[in-house]
Order: sequence, then structure tokens, then C-alpha cells
Amino acid sequence: MNAPLDGLRFQVLWSRLVSVADEIATTLVKTAFSLIVRDNHDYACALYDSRGVMLAQSTQCTPGQAGSTPSVMSDMLSVFPPESLEDGDVLICNDPWIGAGHSPDVFIATPIFHRGTLAGFACTCAHHVDMGGRLGATDARDVYEEGIIIPVSKLIRAGSPNDELFRLITRNVRTAEKVMGDLRAQIAANHVGAAAMMDEFDLVSLTELSQAVSARSEEALRKAIATLPDGTVTHEVFHEITDDKGERLRLALRLELSGGSAKLDFTGTSPQVAKPINAVLNITRAYCVFPFIATLCPDLPMNAGAFRPIKIHVPEGTVLNPTYPAPGMYRSLLSYFTVEVIMGALQKLAPEKVMAPSGTYPLWIQKFAGLRGDDREFVTHFNAQGGQGAFFDRDGNTAVVFPGNIASTSVELFEHETPMMVRRRALIPDSGGAGRHRGGLGQETILQSRTSHSIRAALSGGRFHHPAPGMEGGSGGARGEIRVNDGAPFERSDRADLALGDRVILRQPGGGGFGPAEERDPAAVDADLRDGYISSELAESAYRVALTADRKAVDHAATRSLRAGLAIPAS
Repeated sequence: MNAPLDGLRFQVLWSRLVSVADEIATTLVKTAFSLIVRDNHDYACALYDSRGVMLAQSTQCTPGQAGSTPSVMSDMLSVFPPESLEDGDVLICNDPWIGAGHSPDVFIATPIFHRGTLAGFACTCAHHVDMGGRLGATDARDVYEEGIIIPVSKLIRAGSPNDELFRLITRNVRTAEKVMGDLRAQIAANHVGAAAMMDEFDLVSLTELSQAVSARSEEALRKAIATLPDGTVTHEVFHEITDDKGERLRLALRLELSGGSAKLDFTGTSPQVAKPINAVLNITRAYCVFPFIATLCPDLPMNAGAFRPIKIHVPEGTVLNPTYPAPGMYRSLLSYFTVEVIMGALQKLAPEKVMAPSGTYPLWIQKFAGLRGDDREFVTHFNAQGGQGAFFDRDGNTAVVFPGNIASTSVELFEHETPMMVRRRALIPDSGGAGRHRGGLGQETILQSRTSHSIRAALSGGRFHHPAPGMEGGSGGARGEIRVNDGAPFERSDRADLALGDRVILRQPGGGGFGPAEERDPAAVDADLRDGYISSELAESAYRVALTADRKAVDHAATRSLRAGLAIPAS
């Protein structure tokens, strides 16, 4: 029997749980083979009790994977009940409807046995560089085109590798050394586990601790939601991607806040489409919970209790809850927009808590594959984003991956991994939406092939036609653009074959501004001018400031006169 969970002991154990999850993540990063895991940190790590209830997540997690992990173990245990598991077993699954919505996200779960008894589970999810199928199938019409699907299976049985499954995966992927290396990194990370903690604190079971941490997190989020006004509002967002009839996809939300809980009803959302942007229910739920935690209590440790105050209803067969076998490789082109529709609804109840729409979604992620000059095969990703939307009380961040929470790709490591060169990476002036608080800037990146071998490229992005809008009088950010050489801008995410010297030009969009631009502090306009974030033309036309003769510094006195309604021209 466990010792009593008094206040001090409880806090120490909870902190230790999070540190163990972080140790799992550190092991994964230090042993992974691919850029996307090792350097982009596209992963999630979690600990569970013996019933499959999540106790803790690592500090670094992507919201999509992190928000999918609470239900993963219950789905795995429905196939392999706890009593059927043995010490040394390792489970694997990448089924999009069980995991995080697309096949590259592979879940590895390891039972933790303590003194012969199942005590809990360690689980990692990592985005793998390849899972077979058509590389970057931007026009896939069903999930079968997107790669191999591994149902819940035993990758290792009582310490003995399932050689048939290892061979099956190896045969179906490109650059197998990286894929299998990352799988083994996940297995190694899980072995860090929580077994040492059991002895360290003389624990017999994690169940009591699981119940306590879940209850505490649930209570904290309910209290945070209770600070918002009760009420029911509706909001809708129209995506630039269209359905089969040519109509823009619609995300419709009815939000009800009451007594510390939130109910989200997505009735009216567009039906699923034969395009690889459908977001399964797990990933939709993840990005419904994320805005509340990020906005109201960002320091809340994530566990099963953090998901209980938020209930969602998403009609089956819609783009946010598709039925099998809908394609979803690029579900982040759509799922991130749940953040926008939730923020739009919250703005009607608590405008001081929200942010304007971002140019950081949809996710821009480029995939490249081919042969190096020495004829060795490569497959890798390039990840960089535009500008975040402005907030009620501050400017939006520039060149961040929001809400995906992964790192941008290192230029040096990308050039080391591929026969490509990054010719340019620079912020785009005037790309952040003007406002009392300015949207984050977009950025331009130019990637060039330096090999005589053809490179296959899957180029994914968005906001090509409709920029991130502003909020409460703020202006929209700049639109996105993808081109190859001097060709016409892409109309949508697409593929290309690159020859020696070919260039891929990426212009990621900026975030929307918040509040009227003429209310922006003149000192902030002056700083933006000096930093090159805005042009003097935009300072005059949008922010209505008068400039000195050198057109670099803001004439504050003239600015105040302009705001008083006097027509004083720039010098």
C-alpha cells in the first residue's frame, strides 16, 4: 500500500512525474536519427497508470500529439488488455483514427512492470520522416495513398523483437535507417520510464497518484474557465480550400461557457472531402483544448484531468471528424483553424483574452526526397512559418510555429542533410497586419537544388488567396506565396520536380493586427521603422504618422496633431 499522499509528498511526486516524462523526451532527442524529431522536436512523451489514464506529459510536446495521447492507451488496451501484457512487451500503432491523425505520427507504448506487477505505461509519439506511400501526396484521395498503416501490434514480445513486423516496416519506407533508428529511439526513451520512481518513493501503484493529479488539473482549468463570462456565442471561419462543389470549407462553432466548463458544438461544419486535409476527432479535440490552456493557464501540467472541463461535439463525416478511409496527411492545413474559430467565439465574450488570426497556420512544411551527389538517398522536411496574430495587449510573434510548437529547421543542418542550399531567409517588411498591436511578420525563404539528380518536392502552405484577418479594427497580414523559379504562384499545395539550380521561393504570410492602426503608440511605430519591420509608406498610410525629412524617425508632435484631426503632411 502506498504511503499517504499529503500535500508535500503529493507535490514532490507530481513534479517527479513531469521530470521523468522530460527524461524520456531527452532520451528520444539524443538518440533520434531524423531532423524532424531530433531538431524540430516534433514529438510527445507521456506517462500513464495501469488503467491507461494519463498522468503527465513532457514539457516539450506538440499540441496535436499531446492532445491525442490521453485516448491512445485506452485504444491500445482494448486490443491488448492489461492482463495479456508481459514484462518486455512494446506496443506500436500509427492508425490515424487511434493516434494523431496521420500515418507519420507513430506511437510506441511500453508497459512498466514493478516487482512483477503492471504499474503503468510510458508512451512516445514521434513524427517520422517517412511512412511509405506517395511522397507528400498533396492530392491524395484516400488514406491508402498516404503510407503504411500499422494497427495496434506488439513490436516486441516479452523482450523478443517481432522480426516480421520490423521487416514489414523496413521494406515499406524510404531511408529505412532513419525510420528504424527513430523507432528504436522511441523504444529506448520509454525504457527510462517510471520504474526507478516506484522504488524511490516506495510506491506500489500509480493509480492513487493518477487520480489526485487528474483531479487537481481538472479543478485548476475549471477555475480558469470560470473567470470568463458565462454565455453562448457562435462563430464561423471559411477556409480557402474548397469542397468538391468549389465552395470554401466552413468551420462552424457554437461555444457555451457555464460554471467552469466549455461546450463546443461544431454542427454546420463542412462534410469531409477527398483531399488530404481531413482532421480526425483526436486531432480536433487536441486543438480545441489547447486554446483554453494556452490562454488561461499555460503552466498547467497536462494530464487526463485537463481535458475533462471541455466537451466537444463534432458530427461524424465532417472535415473535423471524418470516417475511414478519408485522407488526412496534411490535416494541419485545416485542424489549426479550430484555434481561429475558438478565438473568434471567445472574442465576443472576453476580447482581452484572445489573439487575432495567424499567418502561422496552416502549417507550411516542405518535403524533399532524392539522391545526393554520392547517390545516397535522402528524405527530409523543411519547416519555417510566418507571423502570429497580434494580441489584445501585445504584438504577435514573428516566424514561430504556432500552434504546432515545434522548432524551425536549422539552415545548417538542412544543408548538411540534403543536396540543397538555403539562398535566403529574411523577414518581409509590411507583412504583419497593422493595428494597435501589430501582427507578426512573415518571412521569405529561398531553397535551391545543387545536385544533378532530380529532387521530388511536396510543397505545402496556405493563405494564398485569403490572408489572416485582423481583429477589432486591425488589418490583415500579407498573403502567402509558393513559386518554383520564376513560375506562377501556386494556387494550392502541390508537388514539383527540381533540377540542378532550381529554386523554391516560399513567402510565408503575416499575422493579423489587433485594434485600429491609428491607435498604435508612435514610439512603437518608430521602433518598427528603425528595425525595418514596416516601410515609411505604411507608417504614413496605415498608422497615420508624419515623418521627418530623413523618413526614418517619427515626428511625435506631428503624430499627435494628426490624431487631433489636423492635416499636417509629412516633411
